[in-house]
Amino acid sequence: MKNVASLIFSRRWASVLCVVGALGVGSAFEAPTFAEEKPSASAASLKSAAELVDVLRAKFGKPFEIPAKTGLDVLGAEQKNPRAVIFKADSDWNDPASLRWYWSAAEAPEVAAAHRGWFNNVSECKPAYGDRCVLIAASGGGVALVRIADKATLFYGHIGGNPHSAAVLPDGNVVAISSTGARIKLFAVPEASSGPNASSATGPTPVAAEYELKGGHGAVWDAKRRVLWALGSEEIVEFEYVGTKEKPALKEIWRAKAPGLARGGHDLYAAPGFDALVSTGAGVAVFDPVKREFFDVYKRVAPNRHGVKSVSLTPNGALPMILLPVEEWWTPSPTWGSDAEPPVGTLDGARFYKARWFVADEFSEIGDGKDWGK
Repeated sequence: MKNVASLIFSRRWASVLCVVGALGVGSAFEAPTFAEEKPSASAASLKSAAELVDVLRAKFGKPFEIPAKTGLDVLGAEQKNPRAVIFKADSDWNDPASLRWYWSAAEAPEVAAAHRGWFNNVSECKPAYGDRCVLIAASGGGVALVRIADKATLFYGHIGGNPHSAAVLPDGNVVAISSTGARIKLFAVPEASSGPNASSATGPTPVAAEYELKGGHGAVWDAKRRVLWALGSEEIVEFEYVGTKEKPALKEIWRAKAPGLARGGHDLYAAPGFDALVSTGAGVAVFDPVKREFFDVYKRVAPNRHGVKSVSLTPNGALPMILLPVEEWWTPSPTWGSDAEPPVGTLDGARFYKARWFVADEFSEIGDGKDWGK
């Protein structure tokens, strides 16, 4: 197993992404490229959860300097036209030129017509395999992994209920979590479909194992400790990954109530540059995987029962982006850290459910998806 690699910002879009939906715009696909490649850092260089708490408490809900240019892109789960989208952060999202990439299940040849409804209402969209693939979940019941370079759907499956998150495991298998039905489901992805350079899926992968977690909303693989963290509406659970590639299993090793602003757990996501996770519920909190503790950061003060849908950070926690619903559970505009800050971008009429900085996830680094046990 490789050490956690800090793939700061993005490498090249040589091959990345996954996602969803029936798209409303169309253009010829070009794999985007970045001007430069940032150096990697070892796991030992990651900062502590306590340092992240200090950084975020100084920014969330408070005015801070917003740069004119970030040089980053934003990955969004857009539900009005079910799809995954990547926009230039420093641009007008209503300008077609700002759309870097999209994927729609309706246009994916690997996804059978009878299964495309699984990808209605995209609920999760995050980078996987560094910046080569993106993993998605959708409230229609589906989960998929798609390579960005050629839009190949490498894996897809159905977990039912209301999927809200997923994670790729070190051997290329996938775990997904649903808020309805209290289920965590594990997929044994065929060897030929495992890894970022795999062959395209030839059909849906069946569920190999199931576990219970009420109100499941977040799933993150922890490469340093070789465990899976799963966040529900009331609890956080730590699982060891056991079994084999063909017959995988999760072994529960710790479970605890989600306290403070982590209650009503909704999002669980890695913080680039830190050995920590950021979570949302009643507000924003930091989870320390070493001490297994939550620390409150920011409580949203707004007459909206849907709270905070997602939170994402640039490397070193410099720029927080938060998804605060303004209607029902969506917004056309993710913002910089609070209701009071200006939008990171706005797409008129869009229904973004989550939005992420497109930054590779060193916390979950899984190599080539074939190195489990090495």
